[in-house]
Amino acid sequence: MFTELLRQEEKLQRVVIGTHGSLTAPGCIEQLANKNWAFFRSAKGPLFHPKLYLFEHDDRYTAIIGSHNMTRGAFNSNVELSTASDFDKGDPAIRILQEFIAQEAKGPCIVPTDTFISRYRASHRAALSQRKNVDDLYMDEPVRIDEKHRREAPIHMEWEQWLKKVDEEDEHGRGRRLAMLERVQELMRQPGGFLKLLLKDRQRIAGISMERSKGGSDIDWHFFGEMTAARRFGHSYARLVEEAPEELVAALDFIPSDIPPNRENWLAYWKALLAAAGEKGGISIGGATRLACLKRPDYFVPVTSANREKLARQLGVQKNALDSPEDYWDTVVKTILLTPWWNEECPADPTDAKAWRARAAMLDAIVYVRPTKQ
Repeated sequence: MFTELLRQEEKLQRVVIGTHGSLTAPGCIEQLANKNWAFFRSAKGPLFHPKLYLFEHDDRYTAIIGSHNMTRGAFNSNVELSTASDFDKGDPAIRILQEFIAQEAKGPCIVPTDTFISRYRASHRAALSQRKNVDDLYMDEPVRIDEKHRREAPIHMEWEQWLKKVDEEDEHGRGRRLAMLERVQELMRQPGGFLKLLLKDRQRIAGISMERSKGGSDIDWHFFGEMTAARRFGHSYARLVEEAPEELVAALDFIPSDIPPNRENWLAYWKALLAAAGEKGGISIGGATRLACLKRPDYFVPVTSANREKLARQLGVQKNALDSPEDYWDTVVKTILLTPWWNEECPADPTDAKAWRARAAMLDAIVYVRPTKQ
């Protein structure tokens, strides 16, 4: 469709194209960047969403208004609905449509510079990835008994109920956990990130520090998965933290920071951790999920010996269903992504918004059981 449009370029007077959501093909913007009849609406203005095609003939006009974008899918395979109407040359409706097109071409519009197109191309890739994630999550035909089971699981609750449960845990609930997450982010934002941190800070972030919190405002580094056993018994997890942090960072790079992660990202991350550990092993689901949830607390919750039983009950699964890292995405993350509380819009209250941005990790406050042996 786009190629055919360019073949008819001499007939075009105005083409107004939206950039909201970064779904317009970057190649389209790039090829039309220098055309004086092409106008690109800025994503900072109101959502630009009309589909209007106005054709002038010798004796009349034809207007097509409906749902069709200028794509091959829209005209060949999608389910779309549009109306084609003919108008006399003097029909007042034509003047209204022409004025609408002229007004929308005035903007707000962007100038498609090389810098803009480069940034837009990256944003477009992220938008397509996010759309795929949503499609993968919701397009599977649910098995009726599985859907009933999911809705009856305790984890299936509204945002207000979820927040209340988090706040019920005064000792290890919202305030102290968010303080720990904020401190982790502060450390990770330092030049060089995890690689350049002091050893004691890498140990803290990885959960292998032997420090014990004194309570109150003191940071408890054992929230979201205490991993001190890995250090005591010389597991590969502790070795990587202390001696080869670059391999942990390389594995974590498979989990994106700025776009929604997906199942493939998780599996690539887990595979990289196994490769880093080598033949001796020593990488558990606890260590893997701890690091993942500290990087993306909006998507991941740790699975540890201290929360496994209650987390399984919340998810409505058997405890041994949480043993497999390969099944973690489908068993845990996918279930979380379908809950009402996870899909709630970000609250206006600043404190609630902090909890919302870490909402998957904060589920640990509800399911955590502090070990009796200190």
